[in-house]
Amino acid sequence: MRPDLVLLLCLLCAGCGTAGGGRSLPASAQGEPLYLVNHGLHTGLVLPAAGLERRLPGLAEHFPGASFYEVGWGDRVFYQTEEAGSGLALRALLWPTASVVHLVPLSSPPQHYFPELERVELRVSSAGLERLLDRVAASFARGSENRPGFTGPGLYGSGGFFDSRERYHLFHTCNTWVARRLADAGLPMRPALAITAGGLMRQARAAAMAGCCAKAGYDGTYFPAAG
Repeated sequence: MRPDLVLLLCLLCAGCGTAGGGRSLPASAQGEPLYLVNHGLHTGLVLPAAGLERRLPGLAEHFPGASFYEVGWGDRVFYQTEEAGSGLALRALLWPTASVVHLVPLSSPPQHYFPELERVELRVSSAGLERLLDRVAASFARGSENRPGFTGPGLYGSGGFFDSRERYHLFHTCNTWVARRLADAGLPMRPALAITAGGLMRQARAAAMAGCCAKAGYDGTYFPAAG
């Protein structure tokens, strides 16, 4: 592989590991809760199940009993391939490719499912949450009866992959997608600085720790990774 491409891949993956350290901040009782989970290479956005189910016909039947959904997005081939190598990563980054949405149903908040992972809880307005849910639902490709197109089982739990209408590329990665959804909710995110999970989580931590959430109408809690 060309050295310059190897360097590009390394730079894009830099800072994707979970953070260790930091301090906890008290969560505000105001606003609607959103959760951001750092899985290392990608992030999961945890949303209330009822909001997505109202927008996506058949979702409640596919995942009965869900209280939340962890939502991820990414390149169709790379995201669904176990032990995906650098060749697939470069293919996904260097030109636009098809994408999928990853959904994992949760019956309780993410701290019960991902206690070892870094998590950030953010609060948004009701209107902001509705905008975010609209944009997440709009990413799903629809099939018969306007239902989202299921493509296969997910990476963990009882999750699943669904076809997305969007295209994945260097400047529209799994993490910039999440950053845009948070910006849709009114949070002060800069997607251009969120190409990696590390870049996205740094913005979320900074927002929570700096208290800038008050200006944007939200408040947040930062939960550092265990250990």
